[in-house]
Amino acid sequence: MGPSGTCAAPVPTRVGLARIAPVVAQATRGTLPIPSAGWQFYVHAMSTTKKAYRLPFLLVCTCVLSIVFGQILPASGLGLPPVNPVVLENMQPGTTAWQLGALQADDVNNQIKGYASATSVGLGQSIDFFVSVNPAQAYTMNFYRIGWYQGLGGRWLFNTGAIAGTPQKSCVPDATTGLIDCGWSPTYSLSIPAAWTSGVYLVVLTNSLGYQNYIVFVLRDGRAAALRYVQPVNTYQAYNNYPDDHATGKSLYEYNSNGVNTVANTPRAVKVSFNRPYADRGYGDFLNYEVDFVRWLERSAYDVTYTTDVDTDLGGASALNTTLGVISAGHSEYWSAGMRNAMEAARDSGVNIGFFGANASYWQVRYEPDSAGNADRVVVCYKDASIDPVQGPLTTVLWRSAPVNRPEQTMVGVQFTSQVNWGNNVDYVVINSAHWAYGGTGFLDGDHVAGLLGYEMDRSMSDYPLPAGTGYTLLSNSPFTNASGQADYSNASIYQAPSHAIVFAAGTSSWEWALDNATGFTPNVRIERTTANILDAFTNGTSLAGPLAIANPVIPGVFIPPPVQLPVALD
Repeated sequence: MGPSGTCAAPVPTRVGLARIAPVVAQATRGTLPIPSAGWQFYVHAMSTTKKAYRLPFLLVCTCVLSIVFGQILPASGLGLPPVNPVVLENMQPGTTAWQLGALQADDVNNQIKGYASATSVGLGQSIDFFVSVNPAQAYTMNFYRIGWYQGLGGRWLFNTGAIAGTPQKSCVPDATTGLIDCGWSPTYSLSIPAAWTSGVYLVVLTNSLGYQNYIVFVLRDGRAAALRYVQPVNTYQAYNNYPDDHATGKSLYEYNSNGVNTVANTPRAVKVSFNRPYADRGYGDFLNYEVDFVRWLERSAYDVTYTTDVDTDLGGASALNTTLGVISAGHSEYWSAGMRNAMEAARDSGVNIGFFGANASYWQVRYEPDSAGNADRVVVCYKDASIDPVQGPLTTVLWRSAPVNRPEQTMVGVQFTSQVNWGNNVDYVVINSAHWAYGGTGFLDGDHVAGLLGYEMDRSMSDYPLPAGTGYTLLSNSPFTNASGQADYSNASIYQAPSHAIVFAAGTSSWEWALDNATGFTPNVRIERTTANILDAFTNGTSLAGPLAIANPVIPGVFIPPPVQLPVALD
């Protein structure tokens, strides 16, 4: 958004234009938009010695360019800090030790598993952890903040030392709803130091035999920031079928639920609890969809603060108003009415929104407190109005369906259509390439970005209302054959609300995979530039993504394996 509040094309930096020019010159219609490798485009894989020498140089350039091009300057009216804490944080030494080793706990033997008392915690507040080990033995907890950190992906912050651990009770599903609330005893409590920085934190649990697992939580700082990243924890929990023992575990889905039938007349649950570990490696969906985006955001020196779905719900209508732009990334499928109302209120007050995923706000959920009265610890989704005891605008059905009748397209710009099977991504096809969102990329109409679409996709649907506002534009029109063998297509979209807020929707849950290589995919410099154009329009500034996106440093030793459970065609 330009200074006058109108939709204006951000101007790439001078160095960004100089570096992108060879890419534009080489681009050809309908070909993969990745330039041939050369020193002017990429930092090549190299020895550890050479890599260690160059990474500090890139980080210093990041900080200097942040100051020169204004990304760390405060945005008017928000009272932002004079120095971007994300830049300062990523100057700290990084490590790859946040990655799990070869011995990873499973949900059958439960060598070590755990969960936190909250999906997020504020600075100076305490958060409790509930850990079970089998058999009884000592264990440790190491706390890491996830970011760029010279490309190493994490910063180590704290080790608890040895803690005496024992097996906790089995997690038994409720016979009616399928709810699994483990109700374990707390084993460790941490008061968050005031010096820690808002972000996504991974706790690496390690027992004395060497088995490991994760606990994930978000640290909030409550400050105004140029961007706010909302972690989609509702969707993590919806798919979570802990214990994934093929006997008793339950999620909101039939494909990975087991045991006796619930009120849904299938094994799936209609209520799921945050009071249990995430299945398998323990990170929810964070390392499947979002880690690439977080690394790229922080490498690009955006001023970003982090929250979760639960914070949006609890914060009320003004929950998202202390930012210039909200980022909804990855797989954010399950939304409460409080979340939806807060997001639309933010848009209508001029806050920009980027849906850098697909399938957003598809199912409505309600929150309930747990048995101890802790708010928003249970996610409720019956998925069938006939069995939901609450009837009316809060019935837990599709947002677009009766009796809710609030199609997600009126907020997002597009809405879920169908999907391909995991690992069978298809091409993103560019249209309206003259749009400012594609500025400096060299994209032409009909250009393909290989493998960017999947596994879930959105499109514009003529039988549902479009969002209010102006400039509604489709940025892609990508045909594919879905998992059911039917022909379909996907759209990315952008529009400007009456408040002048810009709303972008990627139309694919894999957009993040083109931004970084942590999940094993090749970054695409033109999608990086497109993402930067959109976020720069949100923040009235020019990011570092222009010059640094072309470098795409590849860091040995950072690789996230695919999920243990692969999603199938779902409802």
